[in-house]
Amino acid sequence: MKKNIKKRNNYPWGTSRPYNAYKNFLANKFGSRLQKVSVDAGFTCPNRDGAKAFGGCTYCNNMSFVPYYCTPGMSIEEQTRAGIEYLQKRYGEMKFVVYFQAYSNTYAPLSYLKHLYEQALRQPEVCGLVV
Repeated sequence: MKKNIKKRNNYPWGTSRPYNAYKNFLANKFGSRLQKVSVDAGFTCPNRDGAKAFGGCTYCNNMSFVPYYCTPGMSIEEQTRAGIEYLQKRYGEMKFVVYFQAYSNTYAPLSYLKHLYEQALRQPEVCGLVV
């Protein structure tokens, strides 16, 4: 005997899934898909510089997963622009969040962090930060 299972196709978030996936939530909130643009602000961390320990953590080798446009010698604004251009060629027009990827991304004085975050937010395609 076949059971009659009622399938709900229209959840309040507009999909047939019984959960609201974060990427769908963001796309609905900002009007398009979001992509992370990684940047390297040249931070270190207390487990590398001796404040807490030396040598870093097991997963500390950032060079194993850093995009080519992430270069601490470039400004955050330049890295953000380069990342956006690369990702737009690959995926088309969309909006972005800037991801401060390398090491401890809050390990600096507040005034310096604010300056870096403001640089990232200057790009018109950027609608947020991942810190």
